Amino acid sequence: MMPFPFPRRSRRTLAAAVVVPVTAALAVALAPPAAAVPTGFADTVAIGGLTSPTAAAFAPDGRVFVAEKSGLVKVFDSLADPTATVFADLRTPTQDFWDRGLLGLAVDPAFPARPYVYVSYTLDAAPGGTAPRWGDTCPTPPGATDQGCVVTGRVSRLTMGPDGTAANEKPLVTGWCQQFPSHSVGALAFGPDGALYAGGGDGASFNYADYGQTGNPCADPPSPAGTNLAPPNAEGGALRSQSPAARPGSPCSSTARCCASTPTPATACPATPSRAAPTPTPAA
Repeated sequence: MMPFPFPRRSRRTLAAAVVVPVTAALAVALAPPAAAVPTGFADTVAIGGLTSPTAAAFAPDGRVFVAEKSGLVKVFDSLADPTATVFADLRTPTQDFWDRGLLGLAVDPAFPARPYVYVSYTLDAAPGGTAPRWGDTCPTPPGATDQGCVVTGRVSRLTMGPDGTAANEKPLVTGWCQQFPSHSVGALAFGPDGALYAGGGDGASFNYADYGQTGNPCADPPSPAGTNLAPPNAEGGALRSQSPAARPGSPCSSTARCCASTPTPATACPATPSRAAPTPTPAA
């Protein structure tokens, strides 16, 4: 076997390459121990074998639903059940990239009499488009932090079928235009008023004060898509999450309020949380 000839400067390079892993190993070895739990408490694994779990919800009948960032919803019969069943597979429409993914999960308070599970995820599609668009990545161009891979958000209702898994998906709200891969969709929770509340981020840049000056692909006011916004009238970027009112013609915006009334499942309401709550509207 012929020896592989190293160039003259390779010895320094090799030495540096050796030092870096050793230093990294020492850093790991010297890492501080995990914080101790408070007195009277014990830290035990409730459910293992999950991949990037983002949300969990307990059903009234003891079932445990877990959302994974990739777009999978898994269900366990109870905390004592070690084997999950895939309740829903939403990996195709979900974009799992940086902060994006399946992030919100809620179970109907009357489950299983009302066999509904609600999810909130990053929809891999531009406003008005169809998924998938980018897959679980953002190529360059447009670049994740340059021009951004534009997607939207979605809140859907999953209906459980006879076999205990989701039989269909009904989108309730599709919006939350997001240009950059941080501050995506958020949590879901039922309030004491029976309404389903959905959180959502602005999808703005975290590298600068973003008010819509990078192409404004979400068509935020006051200018159409493709027009760089400028103060003092710009309402794009990070300002998107600070607007309590929906734009005309879009009653369900990123600040939308979804209602649930017995015995009908949650549906979109024509008002935002900052306004007086309307009478819950039955689902179509």
